[in-house]
Amino acid sequence: MPGTVRLRSIKRFGQENDGYEFSDEGSTSERRLSIGRLLCQHLTHALCCSRERRRPILSWRSDFRFASCREICMMIIGSLCAIVHGSAQPLMLLVFGMLTDTFIEYDIELNELSDPEKACVNNTIQWRNLTQEENLALNMTRSCGLLNIEYEMTNFAYYYVGIGAGVFILGYLQISLWITAAARQIQIIRRMYFRKVMRMEIGWFDCTSVGELNTRMSDDINKINDAIADQVGIFIQRFTTFVVGFLMGFARGWKLTLVIISVSPLIGVGAGLMALFVAKLTGMELQAYAKAGAVADEVLSSVRTVAAFGGEKKEVDRYDSNLVSAQRWGIRKGLIMGFFTGYMWFIIFLCYALAFWYGSSLVVDTQEYSPGTLLQVFFGVLIAALNLGQASPCLEAFAAGRGAATIIFETIEREPQIDCLSEAGYKLDKVKGDLEYHNVTFHYPSRPEVKILDQLNLQVKSGETTAFVGPSGAGKSTTIQLIQRFYDPKEGMVTLDGHDIRGLNIQWLRSLIGIVEQEPVLFATTIAENIRYGRPGVSNDDIISAAKEANAYNFIMDLPQAGDHLTPTNMSNIHRHHN
Repeated sequence: MPGTVRLRSIKRFGQENDGYEFSDEGSTSERRLSIGRLLCQHLTHALCCSRERRRPILSWRSDFRFASCREICMMIIGSLCAIVHGSAQPLMLLVFGMLTDTFIEYDIELNELSDPEKACVNNTIQWRNLTQEENLALNMTRSCGLLNIEYEMTNFAYYYVGIGAGVFILGYLQISLWITAAARQIQIIRRMYFRKVMRMEIGWFDCTSVGELNTRMSDDINKINDAIADQVGIFIQRFTTFVVGFLMGFARGWKLTLVIISVSPLIGVGAGLMALFVAKLTGMELQAYAKAGAVADEVLSSVRTVAAFGGEKKEVDRYDSNLVSAQRWGIRKGLIMGFFTGYMWFIIFLCYALAFWYGSSLVVDTQEYSPGTLLQVFFGVLIAALNLGQASPCLEAFAAGRGAATIIFETIEREPQIDCLSEAGYKLDKVKGDLEYHNVTFHYPSRPEVKILDQLNLQVKSGETTAFVGPSGAGKSTTIQLIQRFYDPKEGMVTLDGHDIRGLNIQWLRSLIGIVEQEPVLFATTIAENIRYGRPGVSNDDIISAAKEANAYNFIMDLPQAGDHLTPTNMSNIHRHHN
């Protein structure tokens, strides 16, 4: 073979790095083509994942940071509808109280007139055998003949129909506006999260497994959606019912309301403590499930290797062991939620007992309240307390959303050390292809205590073929990845034609490099699109030419639909189809 091939036998970069040169006799020119095969994958993400750090819990308002003016308007209108909706139930009690008093008045009138000695004279119930003056002296002043019970009940029915129609419209607007606004924000969060993940440097992926990212994309963002969607409108509705119920109680009977409300701070303290504990425990639980998801993703993506070595039981045990931690946090969260839920309902029922005991004395003994007023005050405060208790599941959703948002937004706000989508950097007008390593020292972010390259000095001239040979872990793959700027050296620099590659535009730099991975991956699209992946603008003729040069054209044409054949994501599946 004409030309010169330099074979560099490597034990460790920085240790006995003298290479040997073999030259063909009669060769007049040198050609060196830099090729690299990634000979080992760094099994280090588990080490990174074990280095947990505490994350501050975000405020609930930060969940809405991606809301535009349109979504804010939708949420404001939805909140106003929720406030009016929440006011409907306590205000309905005003109608109920008037209805009760009307029934009682009508019943009293019927009972009075059932006495044959009494009659309705001039719309007043009087004794038949007594004069008008004598009846006045006996305080016979109760009116009669003025109440049309059928007419009054019809009016009350119309009131309830009107309230029901208003609640129907308000409830629809409340829920639909909040869900629509949340859906728009979640779409932005998903897009920004995935975009930021795609911008991260490769070192970040060494410490973050694909399974964990999948869990974040599905479960965690769904929890954020629960925290900013209809649950907010429902919470506003129930809290408004709580406030309006107590306000109506104060307006109609402040004494009874004050007695009941004296114990309400106990409910607020319980709800606040529950939200605090649930937020923290939910964050721990989500992190544990993300680890278990990472294990499942790793095993399922390599299921043939697991089966080949009979590792099914081992992997099941490993997955189960990761679930133990998640189960522990989930049980703790359930115990705390159960305790505080029972505690709040205990306080609420104590309020009922207190209201019945004191309210009956106000009606019977002091006669300060009518029966209708007593029912208005009692049921108003009762409904208020019930809605406060029913709002606790919303607080749980808010707490879970805060815990999930802490991790998601932390990723979105993180600035990548090597931004592959950055427009920064310059592009050389002419590229010769000379590469040089200047005193390069490097260690992986996941293993900072292990030096992979130590003061490496190496020149790779344009036009020659160079092969790196050495044992696994010697740094062969790392050397190539530094050229691709998957990583930056900790010390020293790598230059292209004398220019530090850290100052070059990263997209432009990678467009100059062709590489064959150790384990090629096909995306779930057509073969033609897989070949076109690195250069979207190439023609079909270029694709055919590339397939022929790779000796792949014939077996591609033998597949169903040829180049338009949909490929699986694993190269071994194509091999089985071909065979």
